[in-house]
Amino acid sequence: MDNHRVLFLDEVTSTQDAAIEHDLQIGEACVSFNQTSGRGRRGNEWNSSGGVAVTVVLEKASPLLPIALAATLASRLNNLIPKHHIGIKWPNDLYVDGKKLAGILIEQRENRCLVGVGVNVLEAPIPTSVAMATLAKSQLGSEPKKGVVAELVVSSVLDATQVDENAAVTAWRKRDILVGTIQTIQSGSNTVTGTVLSIDPCHNMILQTECGILELPAATSTIVTPC
Repeated sequence: MDNHRVLFLDEVTSTQDAAIEHDLQIGEACVSFNQTSGRGRRGNEWNSSGGVAVTVVLEKASPLLPIALAATLASRLNNLIPKHHIGIKWPNDLYVDGKKLAGILIEQRENRCLVGVGVNVLEAPIPTSVAMATLAKSQLGSEPKKGVVAELVVSSVLDATQVDENAAVTAWRKRDILVGTIQTIQSGSNTVTGTVLSIDPCHNMILQTECGILELPAATSTIVTPC
C-alpha cells in the first residue's frame, strides 16, 4: 500500500484501540478481520464478525473528511459490485438495497485522528446488514478478498483527505438516500419528524414538518430513525 505501514492483527477489541496500543503514527494503519468490540457512531456497537475493520491515523480531520470519505469509499466499493448502487445515509453510513454495508467512525485521541471503517465482507452478521461478498458473488461469480477490501479502504481514507468541498459534496449528493423520505432528527435538544427536502452535508438539512419548513444545522443534527 504505497509507502504507508499497515499493521495486520489477528484479533483486536477495536482497530481504534489497537492503533493507540501499537503507537501508530501519522499515515499508518491497522487492519483486523476479527474485531470483538467494534464501535459505531453515538456509542453504538458495530458487529464486526465476517468483516474488515480498518483504522488509519491522520494528524487531524477537517469537517469535510466524513463526507469526502463516504463518497470516495462508496464509489470504490461500488466498482466491486457495479450492478448494485451503494447509497449514503447522512452523514456517512453506506447502504445497499436498504441494508448497511459499511460504517465510518472518526475519533480524535491522544493528538491523533483515528479514522475507522468497518465493511461487511463475508457475511451479514445482523439483520440490517448486507455482505459485500454476497453481492459480488451474485454477479461476478467470485468473492472479494478481505485484503483487497482493506487496501481499498486505506487508499480511500488517504485520498479523501485531498478532495475539495465542491467535489466531495457533489459526489455525496449523488448517493444520498434520504431526500424524499420521512425521518426523525435529533437536532440539539429537540427531536423533529418530517420529509427530507434537501441535504447540504457540510451545512444543513431542510425538513418539511407539520409546522412548516425547518433548516437544521448539520453539525448538531443526527438521524435517529431506526434502520
